[in-house]
Amino acid sequence: MKTEKGVVIIAYKPGRSPRFAVLNRKKNWEGWELPKGHLENDDYEETVRLEMEEEAGIGEEHLKEIEGTDEVLEWSFEREGEEIKREYKCFLVKVADKAIIDVEGNPHDEHDSGFFLNREDTEGLLTHDNQVELLEKVTEQLD
Repeated sequence: MKTEKGVVIIAYKPGRSPRFAVLNRKKNWEGWELPKGHLENDDYEETVRLEMEEEAGIGEEHLKEIEGTDEVLEWSFEREGEEIKREYKCFLVKVADKAIIDVEGNPHDEHDSGFFLNREDTEGLLTHDNQVELLEKVTEQLD
């Protein structure tokens, strides 16, 4: 089985009620997800910066803190008869209050919209239960 590594990002705007980034995926499947992407140059933090820019249109000037967590999101699927396992390290990313999600510049045209929402609404939109569980677990410290 082939293993692909990457990052999954819980990007948030801090405050009394933090707001979290959620993206509406349209490529390969349809639904809502957290920003994520394949590992680039064996550098997880660089990959976080790249994916925030590519997937959410949030440039480095709006990234206030990037914090690795102990969590890893794992799942597997089949592609062209081969089972693929994905292991994506989770990062908590604080963004500037002025940051907005802009999916227009995504080079892979993966998403058609995105928002910053409170945790309850974000959890309600996320398509995959493993992302809901990850969001709950990682953001407990923000409450």
